[in-house]
Amino acid sequence: MKYTPREIVDEVNVTPVHPLVNFGYLIGTVVAASMTIYVGLGVAGAQIATRIGPEAEAKVGEVVFNSMFAGADLIEEGPQFDYTQALAESLRSERLKQRPELKLHILDEDIPNAMVSPGGHVFVTQGLLREAETENELAFVLAHELGHYENRDTLRGLGRSLVFISLNSVLALGGVQLPPMLTGSISLADLHYSREQEQRADIYAIEIMYERYGHLGHSLDFFKRLNEQELDLGTVNQVLEWQSTHPLTQSRIEELEALATKRGWALEGEATALPEE
Repeated sequence: MKYTPREIVDEVNVTPVHPLVNFGYLIGTVVAASMTIYVGLGVAGAQIATRIGPEAEAKVGEVVFNSMFAGADLIEEGPQFDYTQALAESLRSERLKQRPELKLHILDEDIPNAMVSPGGHVFVTQGLLREAETENELAFVLAHELGHYENRDTLRGLGRSLVFISLNSVLALGGVQLPPMLTGSISLADLHYSREQEQRADIYAIEIMYERYGHLGHSLDFFKRLNEQELDLGTVNQVLEWQSTHPLTQSRIEELEALATKRGWALEGEATALPEE
């Protein structure tokens, strides 16, 4: 419908712009302002969270662990646990040795996966331990998670989450809900930031692997097999990513190998076998 301003005799300014267009500008301004406020608060929350000391981090880690994994089926003893715990300990950098001690937990899950939470809680699944064919590839996955721990990525994520939860709670008390467009934009912003964290964690892992073994042979075998499975299934595309936020498997392998070559590190070497038990 075409908008035609009425002719008014009085000296009153009448905008030639359709009211719906002005309304759209208003909504856009509100969304942009809300995004700016959220990002600013999120950055502030992340920075504050990364500055807590080891004792406070350990306490926060216990709270997170008890709230998320209190009822989980965890394995925390036995030869497999002892070996994996010792391997993870050996992959700590000097900076990590100043942080809370690692606390390993084996999840009785078939999906191969690993993660780390605040306070040094490291989780690996039975599926990952069964999938790993050499110590080198298991060590790389563990070192990658320790890279997140050293870079305080988990604390940053916790700080941003607390800000977002608090913001939603305040708005909910006032009867206000964030627009779906805004929450979607926020998710995309967090996803991009997570990809940068993944790259830094990979760099930590590749440096630790070279320091430990003197080469990078077999370190990326887990991801190479994962990439082959993705190709066989025909599921490689721009949204398929390991754990949703990890870089695409093929590009991840290529970037790490290019970095190793640039630094003059051998990509081939003898594999270290896993214990028979």
